[in-house]
Amino acid sequence: MQDKIIILKSTKNGIVKDTIMSIQDTLRLDLKQEFILPDNATIKTIAEPLTGIEYWGLWIAAVGGFVGILAGIKVVRDLFKKSEDQQLQLNELKGIIGAIEAQNGIITEGNSVMRDYFGELQQLISTGSSSGLAEIEQRRFRLSVKPRLYINNSGYAGYSGVIYISLNNRGELAYYDGYEFIEGNKVEFHKWKSPIELLKDGRMQLQGKTMSVHPKDLVFKIKILYHDQEDFKYESIIEWNKSAKIIETVEL
Repeated sequence: MQDKIIILKSTKNGIVKDTIMSIQDTLRLDLKQEFILPDNATIKTIAEPLTGIEYWGLWIAAVGGFVGILAGIKVVRDLFKKSEDQQLQLNELKGIIGAIEAQNGIITEGNSVMRDYFGELQQLISTGSSSGLAEIEQRRFRLSVKPRLYINNSGYAGYSGVIYISLNNRGELAYYDGYEFIEGNKVEFHKWKSPIELLKDGRMQLQGKTMSVHPKDLVFKIKILYHDQEDFKYESIIEWNKSAKIIETVEL
């Protein structure tokens, strides 16, 4: 594309064409569309119109830039969506892992009991004791109806002195009969007139009140009493020291 430069001059007869400069001529400009020379002459550049190729080139560049912006926005949105999906998957995995860990705890306990059972059975078979075999059969039957209590949660309300213990059962049906205080800071728990049914995978809440110190300073032990559906009896010792846990269970 080439430019023609026409120099116009203001005279008493009006504005007249003074000079036409060709592309070979030299003229220094300050990159303005219009400027004033010392002799009051005005210089304007007359650009040639864009060719078809140049016109379409500009449109293609503009459309390409717009498409690039849209692609960038889509990439950013995909990244955010991918991050959200990954977080949901992580949350699901955490839940699955928690369930597996709980199940492993039950399986480990069950495996330990069965290992002891088969060990005793093998020993009695080797001695040929019929009375021992009957004892083993009785042991197997008791295992099939045994409750397995554990504490899932515990806490207190400092303003009222009330504490609670969430007692859960992952074994067979149990009946809570009551408790006995063993040692430590005195706590009175709620008592029921008749046994409380604790179903398999069920739970109940023991609620008590401190008699002297703030719940956060409590240290004590109690013994809970319960029996199964065949009236086999059990005792579990609960220790409280800022929270509750079962430290021992005995079959009676």
